[in-house]
Amino acid sequence: MSVVGSDYLDDVSKALTPNKAAVVALVDEEWITPVDMRMEALGGTVYRRAMSEVTDTVNKEDLAAMKADLAQFKAEAAKERADWQAKIQSKISQLDSKIQAKVQAAQERRRGFERETKAKAQRLQAKASARTHH
Repeated sequence: MSVVGSDYLDDVSKALTPNKAAVVALVDEEWITPVDMRMEALGGTVYRRAMSEVTDTVNKEDLAAMKADLAQFKAEAAKERADWQAKIQSKISQLDSKIQAKVQAAQERRRGFERETKAKAQRLQAKASARTHH
């Protein structure tokens, strides 16, 4: 299961020609310019994806798989005997509940990420403001 979008993989694979190397890192950055400038000085290129985007990609893949299973169960329920329909309907209900819980958890994570990003921005603003007053 990939944890980043295909557009990211396309960008990196195009840049990763023979005799070149890649470093993949999970980094908590408050300021991206120092890394970008240092990598540029070394002749490198930085390809970033926000952690929320990576998480969203994984969650979307999970949801897509669950929804495919749900569609399969529904298709089977339509053609099965009555005694099996109840069992399949139970699986449909369970899977539907899991999908709803995953969607809700993703929304909560996204709100948490937005709060965290806002807090980081406020800290950076406070640092910048403190520097200009000295």
